[in-house]
Amino acid sequence: MTHLTTPISESQIRALRVGDEVAITGVVFTGRDAVHKYLHEGGTLPEGVSLRDGVIYHCGPVVLKGEAGQWRVMAAGPTTSTREEPYQHQIIREHGVRAVIGKGGMGERTRQACHAHGCVYLHAVGGAAQVLASA
Repeated sequence: MTHLTTPISESQIRALRVGDEVAITGVVFTGRDAVHKYLHEGGTLPEGVSLRDGVIYHCGPVVLKGEAGQWRVMAAGPTTSTREEPYQHQIIREHGVRAVIGKGGMGERTRQACHAHGCVYLHAVGGAAQVLASA
């Protein structure tokens, strides 16, 4: 298993090989359709937030409503990454993202951006959010 800690260098990403198991420690940003589209259309990140040398997790949270009416995030499983294909290549290029985590894979433009800019797509097991939450 390869252990990576954010921020992640380009050389660490380029040393990975297909099939490697990867464990990540540090800050991981979650982002789905709305944030990808927002950034693609020129939106900016909040002050002090940078994706450079970081990780974006295409995440579908498991949220339960408690007895007092409050919402609680119980787990954060991967969501289908192909929805981000129209945007991901630009976000990798412009924001210096080193890793994208999701399920189902990505398309050709994202593959090309990963190759050109030193990024990797990491596939997480779908349907196992509760199990992953304990790891």
